[in-house]
Amino acid sequence: MKDIGVHLLLFTVVAAAIVMLSAFFNEAEDGPALRALPRRLLYFFVGCGVLAGLMLLAEHTVASVN
Repeated sequence: MKDIGVHLLLFTVVAAAIVMLSAFFNEAEDGPALRALPRRLLYFFVGCGVLAGLMLLAEHTVASVN
């Protein structure tokens, strides 16, 4: 947890590259792909946040050690 800022920055860069590539491969033209990019990034980050929350909940309830 000591370099959380660096890890979040690197995650954001890699996630943006993945979402950008998928947007450009999905759309035939660049204009619609660029317009859809913020919405796609939001969906990706919210989905990752939900997944992380579910994993933390599972860790807390199932895998916790007292």
